[in-house]
Amino acid sequence: MTLVLQDLRVPLALEGTPPAELAARRLGVPVRRARVLRKSLDARKGHDPIFVYSLELDLPDDVEATLLRGKRRGELRRPVPAWRAPDPPAEREALGGRPVIVGSGPAGLLAAWGLLRAGFRPLLLERGPDVRTRALQWHAFLHGGPFDPESNLLFGEGGAGTFSDGKLTTRIKDPRVESVLAAFVGAGAPEEILWLAKPHVGSNALPAIVRRMRKALVAGGAEVRFSTRVDDLVVREGRVAGVRCGDETLEAGCVIMGVGHSARDTLRMLLAHGVDASPKPFQTGLRVEHPQALVDAAQYGRACGHPALPVAEYALVARKPAGAACDVYSFCMCPGGEILPSSEQPGVLCTNGASPRARDGRFANSGLVVTVDPSAFGHDAARGLAYVEALEREGWTLGGSDFGAPGQRVVDFLAGRVSESLGPTSYPLPVRPAPLERVLPDGAADALRAALREFERRIPGFCGEHAMLVGPESRSSAPLRLERDDETRESRSHPGLYPVGEGAGHAGGIMSAAVDGLRTAEAIAWRFAPG
Repeated sequence: MTLVLQDLRVPLALEGTPPAELAARRLGVPVRRARVLRKSLDARKGHDPIFVYSLELDLPDDVEATLLRGKRRGELRRPVPAWRAPDPPAEREALGGRPVIVGSGPAGLLAAWGLLRAGFRPLLLERGPDVRTRALQWHAFLHGGPFDPESNLLFGEGGAGTFSDGKLTTRIKDPRVESVLAAFVGAGAPEEILWLAKPHVGSNALPAIVRRMRKALVAGGAEVRFSTRVDDLVVREGRVAGVRCGDETLEAGCVIMGVGHSARDTLRMLLAHGVDASPKPFQTGLRVEHPQALVDAAQYGRACGHPALPVAEYALVARKPAGAACDVYSFCMCPGGEILPSSEQPGVLCTNGASPRARDGRFANSGLVVTVDPSAFGHDAARGLAYVEALEREGWTLGGSDFGAPGQRVVDFLAGRVSESLGPTSYPLPVRPAPLERVLPDGAADALRAALREFERRIPGFCGEHAMLVGPESRSSAPLRLERDDETRESRSHPGLYPVGEGAGHAGGIMSAAVDGLRTAEAIAWRFAPG
């Protein structure tokens, strides 16, 4: 029989002890086997860092009964059965054609995975190349080669997440999270992502995982086409019936649109068709970078350097600091990582963070962002796209019009002056001194300055001589939402169209986008039978 032991606190000196032995020590009873369900790190100030486990225990029957009758009922519970999607009804309308999925990011991949399991044979379209070609072209660009608007950190197999940090942490409480993680593990991700509180894959490991997922889809009957950009919708009798890719028309029983928030040309095409959309708040700001050693020391104190400890992270929030008009918070913190240019075309500049699997780089970086309300750009979905692009065009100009980035020392940003020189940074292309206030919305610079001073009190050195700012960081979320029915997940204005993921304004990260795609696949399978 099995029980779950919760809140097992393990000091650094005991980390690495077999879980069954840790549980037996805690309970004072024999434990046959123990499986880790969850592991987190409590590194709050006031005590040494300590690991916190939840374990599923295999116990003798008489021992289990004794424990449940005793005083340990608060720390022990029965296991929760694994969730599975309900079977769709037997009587369904046949889908009049194969599902076409646009975009191979997390939403598109998991939509294809879910449809394939339900008996459909989806066609997955990706405007960029396969991940191997994409990686070669990107690294060539960083070493002086040409920039390809269809093959970069945003477009290509796996979408924008492929070369990101690979963080799989999410705030959503959806049982499908376990299914998504299991799909990643099945494609070669480390098994620990199933139970770590902050699972992470790494930018150098994700490409191979994405490639294996695609090969599994094709082996199961899906079709995948690369370098196939969707230029238009095919609409017949008020229903989306396919897509046009250049001169080719592809018929579809339905179209799942998971293009990501950087495919602005595609989003504008949808708006031109009158697809129901609304503006929504979005986040923008800068990336801040420090030596990783500074973050480790601030987070772990005297325990810093202990071999059991992972590279340190932080999550910071300043609620309207010093009377500022908006909150400021850290976003996509990348320990041991690097800052990268994350634009799809010359003329606009956006930065993003990434970390390799080992997180062994010299620097730690994070976005520092504020939320922009639609009232700043007018209640029109298209204006949100234009508003963000205006900030990014200024970033391109200040960075030098060669994908260089504008930068500023934190001490100079606080003082309102342009830096005379810049310190070292992980950004692989030139970083040039510039007034970063010019790439921020009105009021954001003052809010960031107040927040930085507040963060300095929490992490000494956060505003020190080694702290750098690079920007802009403007694509953490989309400024619009493609509206859809809550139950069917179909576009409210265009039957046959299913908006999913970050670009549609329904997700914010790898996991939430993947779950969104999977839920849409389930909704389609519940309503339609494979044609």
